[in-house]
Amino acid sequence: MTLGQALGAAARGFPGAIDAVVAHSGTTHAGTPHWLLGAVTILGILAVAGGWKSLRDADATGRTGVALFSGGVVLVIAGTIGLVEVQITPGATPDWTRWFPVINAVTATLLAVGSLVVVRWQWPERPRYVGLGLLLAAWIGYPTLMPNEGLYHPFGYLLAAAVPAAIGYVLWRDAGDAFPRVLRMRVPLATAVVSFTTFAVFYAFSAGTVSVNPDVTADMVGQGFVTPYQVASPLVYWPALEFYLPAIPLSGYVSLGSLLLVGVLGGLVASNAALAARQWTAGGAIESPRAMIGTVTTAGATACGCCAPAVYGAAGALFGAAATPVYWAFMDPSSPVGGLFFAASVLLLTGSALRASHDPACAISREPESSGAAEQAA
Repeated sequence: MTLGQALGAAARGFPGAIDAVVAHSGTTHAGTPHWLLGAVTILGILAVAGGWKSLRDADATGRTGVALFSGGVVLVIAGTIGLVEVQITPGATPDWTRWFPVINAVTATLLAVGSLVVVRWQWPERPRYVGLGLLLAAWIGYPTLMPNEGLYHPFGYLLAAAVPAAIGYVLWRDAGDAFPRVLRMRVPLATAVVSFTTFAVFYAFSAGTVSVNPDVTADMVGQGFVTPYQVASPLVYWPALEFYLPAIPLSGYVSLGSLLLVGVLGGLVASNAALAARQWTAGGAIESPRAMIGTVTTAGATACGCCAPAVYGAAGALFGAAATPVYWAFMDPSSPVGGLFFAASVLLLTGSALRASHDPACAISREPESSGAAEQAA
């Protein structure tokens, strides 16, 4: 629905038709209590917190902290995937969703104007920040401002390519040579690889692109397949491969659009994790944990915006059918929540990486040449 159609429908008091293409919607699968999955997730969060506290404690052993932190991450991922797989499907679309296109347009406008004001105030010598903010504002407003949601418009593909290019340019200009130098070291590189892989798995299940509890129809029973497909996310239609493997069972799809999102968000998460690992190994993480804090705080925003089924699954576990407004707020393609949280995640993760790259622990060029040469040779 375009902005004009939304305003007309809202003024008349009738809900407009939502021409939405949903890659994955919540389904009801009985057999596993919601509260149990929620308890596993909360236990994992507590274990992660305990492991992080142990790593910061000089008197504790590193092995205990690593074991708690790693085990907590596994529990959080397992519980979150379970919440995604066991959901309550809401009923008819509520009338208030007709305001989503209007909110989308207003949100995009505020972000564009806010980028101009904040950058002019704080970093007037870095107009590239304005460019990134305007691109993210365009990302939010694109489905509303383009005719027929712009699902086939070339500008959508151009915008989808411009956002990661702008992120890379900002990091290249302002992070200096911190990233290539940090990634030459064994521990930060291994941390980046593990973080990216973990995020990719989390995203695949939480965004609904992969499921181990598929909705099997009569035509699908016992029949595995891999077939070409199209998915309208993000922004435009992307070629994809849909698959179903009944022996596992496993179903889902892989699209160029989903790979783009994983590359952008997973790359930012992995970059922050690598910088945090460098701080930790250099003895700077205890006193200056900015990279880790940035990654942890924005991981929630990333999950909200791009892994909306996980948010709805968690809300459904706590509130049952009363959480259905959360479903429409997070999972309706015309909702501004997804684009807003994507933009917030990109800005926070990029800002966190920039700040951490200038931390003394990550400013590797300031170290003695002998230490740097030894690390590069490793």
